[in-house]
Amino acid sequence: MIDDGVIKYDRSNFTYSGPLDESLWKDLELWRAKLYSLNLIGEYPTEKVGFGNVSQFIAKQEQVSFVITGTQTGKYAQLDGSLYTIIEGYDLKNMKLFSRGSVEPSSEALTHASIYEANDSIKAVFHIHNTRIWKGMIDNDYPATHEDIPYGTLEMATNVQRIIGDSTHGTIVMKGHQDGVIAYATNLDSCGDLILQLAKKFL
Repeated sequence: MIDDGVIKYDRSNFTYSGPLDESLWKDLELWRAKLYSLNLIGEYPTEKVGFGNVSQFIAKQEQVSFVITGTQTGKYAQLDGSLYTIIEGYDLKNMKLFSRGSVEPSSEALTHASIYEANDSIKAVFHIHNTRIWKGMIDNDYPATHEDIPYGTLEMATNVQRIIGDSTHGTIVMKGHQDGVIAYATNLDSCGDLILQLAKKFL
């Protein structure tokens, strides 16, 4: 069963501010396009539900801010500033995100926020979908979220933080989120390389 695409966080704090400046998403888009070409980001053809999302750290003042792909953008081979969003604040406990752009953030944005909050050194988070990678990671005992925790929830966010601990890079398989895999790292290239290593091993 495909469990993806439905926004579970509080959607009332999105501000329409128009397309984001290219400087905010250009480097991230290079990796996003590569993952799309490998069908690790895309859309399930029968359900017409997008999967996969990527984000990049921008700054930290009182809270982390980051740029992330918009909701249901998986079907597009290339994105521009109208399909990226900035997260400018969040309240994990109350499932709230404060964001701006031309499109609402990915349904997984809360999990991305929790990862950046877990360790200040983490600057990139990639979330991909692939059945073979997902099953391979489970079979090989990779770090994993509990199978009874669905995506986009406070439980997922806190479970991911617990797994990360003091780590600055790694991969997590989401047992309760069909095909879902997360990579996090200190920069975009390192994060992307973690995904490519999984693809090389399991595809």
